[in-house]
Amino acid sequence: MKRKIYGSPIGILRFCLLFGVTLYLWNFFRSYVLFLALALMTVSLIVSFLLLWSGRDTLRAQVVLPADRVGRNTAFSFDIVLHNPRRFTAYTADVTYSFGNVFTEYEERKTQHIRIAPSGGSRIRQQMESRYAGRVEVRIEAFEVFDLFHIFSLRGADRPEAHTVVWPSFAETAGEEVRSRVKGFPAENETKRRGADYNPDYEVREYIPGDELKSIHWKLSAKQERMMVRERLAAGREKINILLPLGEDRGHNDDLVEALYALGRLLQDKGYPLQLYWEAAGGLRGYFAAETGELENALVEILSDSGLRREGGAEAQMAVQHPQESYILIQAGAYQGAYIR
Repeated sequence: MKRKIYGSPIGILRFCLLFGVTLYLWNFFRSYVLFLALALMTVSLIVSFLLLWSGRDTLRAQVVLPADRVGRNTAFSFDIVLHNPRRFTAYTADVTYSFGNVFTEYEERKTQHIRIAPSGGSRIRQQMESRYAGRVEVRIEAFEVFDLFHIFSLRGADRPEAHTVVWPSFAETAGEEVRSRVKGFPAENETKRRGADYNPDYEVREYIPGDELKSIHWKLSAKQERMMVRERLAAGREKINILLPLGEDRGHNDDLVEALYALGRLLQDKGYPLQLYWEAAGGLRGYFAAETGELENALVEILSDSGLRREGGAEAQMAVQHPQESYILIQAGAYQGAYIR
């Protein structure tokens, strides 16, 4: 995005007042010193403007966040780096930046006046603590650089941003049985697939709301004139539906996401493919996860949207869109889920 030079009304008024007083005194006294002062002020103004204009493509701001995921209740920092490659010219700038957690809808905004040092630049460091899981975003909302006399300013930041994901806690559940974590979970023989006439890699079925677009079988859909999707299955296990019932309490939502991650890992360890459902901004969303990586991708998608929803909304949508489906309703506490038939 191209930046433009703007004039500061207060800066222009201040300079004109000083220049006018000096001009009046020179006109009255006809002093060479005052004449040199007028000339120096004029030259300095032009040079200051040209230095600011020449830096329109090199003066920039950048957001730096930890590249990897961070854990809950972990202190970490992010940096706003202001670049100035000029060797001898310093600038001052106003930087407005926002940071917050998308999942909890927390956001904070700050504005700082800072000197941008020559030969490198300057850095603003902000300390944060990841109390809740979610996608943490930092964005530069405005970046305004001033010339030496604060008469002109360079504006037009392209709002650079960076993000990281605060990851839910996870406790290993090796050897633990699913029935000890889910109330009413069916016995082992009830979750075996009956018969052997199925593809061990995937099966094709008709599209249902919440399925991902990437799973659509386009060629078969064109032939049958209806939307068909491919669904990968783990051999010998029935797919388990899991519903995440997000609500209005940030802390409770955080516990639910942690329970979803732990229970999902346990089910996958036992060989169950998962179909996750949760209420998003556009309605009930679905995500098929047969492997740990797919479960984590689903969590990233969940944490990258607002998690504040009306209580009971997900259950109501599940009953309407999938009335015949059994599912695990994620809970927080001694049991991490309840099997709803």
